Amino acid sequence: MLAGSGLEGTFHTWESGERSRYEENIGGRTDVSLRIGEREYIVNQNGNVRELHGLLLARQRTEDFIARDDFVSQPQYDSYLGEKQLPDGRTVDEVAVAPPHGQREVVDLDAKTLMVDRTSFDEEDGTSTEDYFDYRTVDGVLIAQREIDSNGDHVYDVMHLAEHIVVDRPIASEIFAVPQTTVVQTDKPVTVPLEEHDGHLYTKVRIGGHSYTFLVDTGAQAVVVDSRVAAQLGLQPQGHLEVSGTTRTGGLGIADLDSIQIGEASLPVREVSVLDLQGATGSFNVDGVLGYPFFAAAEVTIDPVALTMTFAKPGALHPRGNAIPIDVDRQLVELTGKVNGTEGRFVIDTGNSTELLLFDPFMRAHPYVVAFQPRSLARDYGVGGSAPAVNATIDELDVGTFRLFNRYANLMLTNRGAFADRFDAGNIGMGTLRNFIVTFDLSNERMFMQPSAVFDDGSRRPRYERVTP
Repeated sequence: MLAGSGLEGTFHTWESGERSRYEENIGGRTDVSLRIGEREYIVNQNGNVRELHGLLLARQRTEDFIARDDFVSQPQYDSYLGEKQLPDGRTVDEVAVAPPHGQREVVDLDAKTLMVDRTSFDEEDGTSTEDYFDYRTVDGVLIAQREIDSNGDHVYDVMHLAEHIVVDRPIASEIFAVPQTTVVQTDKPVTVPLEEHDGHLYTKVRIGGHSYTFLVDTGAQAVVVDSRVAAQLGLQPQGHLEVSGTTRTGGLGIADLDSIQIGEASLPVREVSVLDLQGATGSFNVDGVLGYPFFAAAEVTIDPVALTMTFAKPGALHPRGNAIPIDVDRQLVELTGKVNGTEGRFVIDTGNSTELLLFDPFMRAHPYVVAFQPRSLARDYGVGGSAPAVNATIDELDVGTFRLFNRYANLMLTNRGAFADRFDAGNIGMGTLRNFIVTFDLSNERMFMQPSAVFDDGSRRPRYERVTP
């Protein structure tokens, strides 16, 4: 049984040698994780299949290392942190585990039984935990009957309760088959017009015979429908999930929806997130958001000057420009860039109108990265409202083979939400991306950047902070 956030469902786990499958079904949504030897795959609720190569692969390597008890047989990758008490009173010995090419995790071993009571790891703006209870032996295998997963906001905790365990039985080979990924339904490239308002790009979509305006947003991990639109379409959202935007905010539900029409093409979505977008953002008057599932199901070229978006099935566009490797493990477009010579990971965020955001954890780790003393206050808006920031000018921003100068940046002053991510240095928004024709080829984990008709490397810009009224 699986329960949390007002939803109930089931989970299943299969293990056979070097192959494993984990499947969650909750509130009508299905997520699958597959391991085939050294290769790890995730199938999300929209049917998008991605093989892990980046951050989540590193995390999964550590989780497998712990699950196989390799941290016991290979203690050279462990560091003892000391004894502590968990909030529920359990006394544990803490051990940090960091295997080769893995993400560091902390294992809490019960002081009496030496069983794993908790594992914890950095995730986005905080620490996530997995607590284990009620161990029992089934046919010689020791298994925790109950698990509680939390990101620190306990109202959104998810409980796993093992109700049926079978050991040493044959498993059908199709259980471990990697499914075909969802792709847009079109026989040829489709070009649709874009609208620009306040630095954001929008396109028209059709759902159930109705026309709506959706934000084109590579920084969103889902397709989102405004609650007003969901009511008009008769969608029935379930649950009260959490979304990490400008701040962490609740109110997100999920609802079944077969597809969305974009131009002459159909985008299978299966499920959408439902949110009061205007209430959650405080600024956007928009019907929905085209996020990761759209970009994962298509190859997409955005020309911000011509205001067109062309897309087709992956591999059909033959894009021009410089190819840049990206990481899509977290259902975002992330790449390695440099700010004033300091390397960091950046989210390519077409849903953000600014040129550059720099996050607080990155700034704390690199306090001298900003060349000029910030002076003017600013606020950055998104899902969850607004967050405080200060304006500054960054001497150089390196993206792929391109070097841009005098970028206007917002230095975020928040330790919660997407703008406090511990893994990314910041967001590169449309203020910078409008200098390029950008093609997103997520199936091959790359993007292409070609200078647009208004390309300006910024070298002639004034070298001082922008002043916001």
